Amino acid sequence: MHHHSRFGLSLAAAALLLAGCSSGSPSTDGAPTSAAESAAAETTPAETASKDSMTVGVFSQFTDMDPATNGELVNSYVLHHMYATMFRTDKEGQPQKELCTDYTVSEDGLTHTFKIREDAVWSDGTPLTANDFVYAYLRALSYGVDASNQIYNMVVYIEGAEEYNLHAIEVGDSFDCTTEDHSTVGIEAPDDYTLVLTLKQPCTFLPLLMSSGAWIPLPQNTPQHDNQWAFTPGYPVSHGYNLTEININDKCVLQKNDSFYNADDITMPEIVWQVVPDSEAQHLAFEAGDLDVATEVSSDTARSYEGTDSLWVAMDPSTYCIIINTGEKGPEWAKDVRVRRALAMAVDQTAVTEVIGSTFYPVLKSYLPFGLEGINGDFRQERDDEGGYTLVYNPEESKRLLAEAGYDESNPLHIEYYYSTNSMHGDVATMLQQMWGAVGVDVTFKAVEAGVYYDGWYAGDYEIARYGVALSHPITAMNSWTTAYQQVATVADPVYDQMMADIQATTDAKEALQKTHDLEDYLVDQEAHLIPMFQFTMPMLKNPDLQGYEMHVSYPYFGYASFK
Repeated sequence: MHHHSRFGLSLAAAALLLAGCSSGSPSTDGAPTSAAESAAAETTPAETASKDSMTVGVFSQFTDMDPATNGELVNSYVLHHMYATMFRTDKEGQPQKELCTDYTVSEDGLTHTFKIREDAVWSDGTPLTANDFVYAYLRALSYGVDASNQIYNMVVYIEGAEEYNLHAIEVGDSFDCTTEDHSTVGIEAPDDYTLVLTLKQPCTFLPLLMSSGAWIPLPQNTPQHDNQWAFTPGYPVSHGYNLTEININDKCVLQKNDSFYNADDITMPEIVWQVVPDSEAQHLAFEAGDLDVATEVSSDTARSYEGTDSLWVAMDPSTYCIIINTGEKGPEWAKDVRVRRALAMAVDQTAVTEVIGSTFYPVLKSYLPFGLEGINGDFRQERDDEGGYTLVYNPEESKRLLAEAGYDESNPLHIEYYYSTNSMHGDVATMLQQMWGAVGVDVTFKAVEAGVYYDGWYAGDYEIARYGVALSHPITAMNSWTTAYQQVATVADPVYDQMMADIQATTDAKEALQKTHDLEDYLVDQEAHLIPMFQFTMPMLKNPDLQGYEMHVSYPYFGYASFK
């Protein structure tokens, strides 16, 4: 998962990035402003750009291009164009076969066998084989703590992976995955075009996991315990584009890889990823014709382009919520479910989104966002259609619950709200303070710089705090709130942990997802460990003559793009 920059640029540089949509009141009529109208009239990006190249503005520098260690979204934009994976997510967010031609699972859900396509080669012409998967997985597991987040699911699901990883960490940089015994690790290649993974527990969403990150195969001579090789132009890749130039603070240039097995379908010869950290600077660069796509624009800017062919709004499977610390480091009041429910029922999410720009922030009725796989469609939509939520805006019930818990005017509840300094987060904090104040709660703020916010968050040093994250699958998303997953447990609930364990032991995918619906209801609607707020969309600006662009979950993809 990736922390999103739209939650504040702390996440931009580190964990998950929701692009920097600033706060602002909605426009009154939805029409483009005069500035946008004049820009549309004066600017013709397609005329100034080469038909054989496109330029994409991104909001942060390129920090890590090694799939085993990268955890940042902008890097992933580029890697998604460079490396083929066993499965690749499509426009609907569903994993489709890419490097495998066949995939079978044993009846107990523990043995997964993949047949590798025989026409796949690295860009230097070397055949891509099952042994490249084996090497990449063992390399990732032996990397050390720098890859701990990226290999989490490998360690959780693959037989023997945890023990192998712990041994590698103990040995350190001298550990060599090409010589160390891995016979007890459930990763093997019986022949050049067969990969077998043996799991220690079922994983019904393994294809989705294998679509990115540390699950990407690498050439077997890729350096171990090092990620600097990944900045080398011309290093062998397996998808549609070669890295031909990179300046981590300026730009990254990709050119079509003619050795890609599906090269005939790649229609954009060159993609230039240009670092433009400021959202308004991206807007101005787009207007000037210097960018064909601006991936980071404010909601105010996006609203000014509504109704034009230049606005591209992609649904981002991300969630913004308020976490209540019920762990050991949390306050005593947070242990009372009545208080948690009271705080949740005092919040009018619709009113909040109307202030920050409702067009681009759909209200969420529970934790998981729209855009994730469900039993028969979209996970969020199918649960919302069922209805029956009880944790809804009801300030009178909120007051009653607080009184029942012993809080009133003579003994008001005092809470401290933790957030990072960003205009949108500040707007949300102010509205929460007003809404909680309306039911008799005294709210103080603990606001810190974005760059250090998640240090305190992961350490559990807060009472109640905002949280934003981009997600890829309901089960992995819900697993992040288990006691074992959290660095310091702020959702510490043994019932929740057991429900998650039951899901992980389920071999039928639809049954596992139904149990995940039940788990989400327990987390939010019953126990109110968190307060759902809203989802992010990804408003971007794009050359009106650009066609064939796609969104693969959180990654824009331009391999099939062209100019009219």
